[in-house]
Amino acid sequence: MRVAVAALALAMGATAGSAWAQAQPFKPVIAQPELSMNIGGGVVYGFSPTGGKSERLNFTPWGDFNWRDRIYGNPLDGLGYNVVKSDRVRAGVQIRPHYSGQSTIEGLELPDLGADLALYGFVRAPGNISIGGRVMRDIRGQTDGTDYYVSVANQSVTPVGLLVSTVYLRGGDAKSNNAYLGVDEHEAAVTGLETYMPGAGLQNVGVALMMMTPIGDKWAVGSFVNAERALGDVADSPLIQARKREEMAYRGGVLVVRRLAFD
Repeated sequence: MRVAVAALALAMGATAGSAWAQAQPFKPVIAQPELSMNIGGGVVYGFSPTGGKSERLNFTPWGDFNWRDRIYGNPLDGLGYNVVKSDRVRAGVQIRPHYSGQSTIEGLELPDLGADLALYGFVRAPGNISIGGRVMRDIRGQTDGTDYYVSVANQSVTPVGLLVSTVYLRGGDAKSNNAYLGVDEHEAAVTGLETYMPGAGLQNVGVALMMMTPIGDKWAVGSFVNAERALGDVADSPLIQARKREEMAYRGGVLVVRRLAFD
């Protein structure tokens, strides 16, 4: 479901190190080269972009690039551009992939791979805290819906590595919520679930802890844990109840990446 995808996007955004800094105005830890790239992969529990069951450990590839800290791309943020890039402010635009996956409930159809146009803005507050969010609009006709995301994050250097702690809220309009968590009359007849049409509002609140541990100059290990609680109409969706996850979801993973830098 898209709720799971959003949480993983938040969590994996820190895994490649420089990828997280692309849209966040944290204090720089290292000097940014002209062009940087990160390539790798690892295992993730709670989500699979390649179609594996979310209740199992699944291999997840990773790759990203950052050019002059202006233009960047990765599998979860898509292609982005920092229109505003100052010491304390980042704001810009992204074309984000819109993952969905196959439903585990026979007879229930989910939207195909789509794309969102997103506008974002983040401000760094004292204590190296980033506050902001983004608004996302479907541009591929999969939902014709709009979603929003707000977060408060802190980045700190620890003896183990670079730690990013984030608290976030997500929400959406009725079109977006219905596309992923609604059950129409036809689907209800096929699956035996109750007809359900959630309205606009908050989708979930979550917390994510992400650690980036360097291994020499070229390699790093990224690890994350994420806990998320469904809210409002989303929490009452029979799709969540049918999967016996109730309102809570937990995810985690470990990825290894190799950093390439070009000055």
